[in-house]
Amino acid sequence: MILEALHFTAAFATSSRRKPGEIAGSVGLWSRARRCHKAWAPHEENCQAFIEEKVGQVIERRSVAVLGSGLLNDVPLDYLAKSFQTVTLYDLVHLPSARMKVRRLGRENVRLVERDLSTGLEFLKPDGAPDLVVSACLLSQMALNAPEPAAVVRCHLADLLGGPWAPCLITDTGYEIRNRKGEVIGTGDLLGGEPPPPAFRAWEWTVAPFDEVSRDTETVHRVIAI
Repeated sequence: MILEALHFTAAFATSSRRKPGEIAGSVGLWSRARRCHKAWAPHEENCQAFIEEKVGQVIERRSVAVLGSGLLNDVPLDYLAKSFQTVTLYDLVHLPSARMKVRRLGRENVRLVERDLSTGLEFLKPDGAPDLVVSACLLSQMALNAPEPAAVVRCHLADLLGGPWAPCLITDTGYEIRNRKGEVIGTGDLLGGEPPPPAFRAWEWTVAPFDEVSRDTETVHRVIAI
């Protein structure tokens, strides 16, 4: 709890938005990521590999925008910084741990922008659209916090997949709760009932391994990449 409190205090001091609820949510994610790093590692590796694959398909590499950059564990930051002239990382909150990763990178072409991304992506267009836009495990989080989750999902998919850029979408779409026998004892949708687009890649992400939320169950998310 002490580490979380210190991280919250530091994040509040450096945040341009200074909204306690948003910061607390990000600190909670940081804390869970530390506890579950072994269970999350395969998912993070899959995310990074898919983003690198998408970069390989982009001819013009002037700028890339990463939406929901989060803890930067699932984003190949060094690879992006070497591949593009400008890398812009967008999220509600950039925690001190993420800011430190950017500083340690030692590159001047990476910038951090704190922004609510649930209101659409029109803000990306006026100054020249990025060549690649990556939505990194963001969509389900926006749906979770929205009063009308389906509308947020539809808007984000339309903006991302229909924009003047190469799109890269990674999102969890649903989850299963499994017991120690491997039996599914609960399921849920994470996209507000909206059907996900056809996926190029798909995998499972053990978000809550045994003993994280419950001693006898684990929560496994379904993840797609487009």
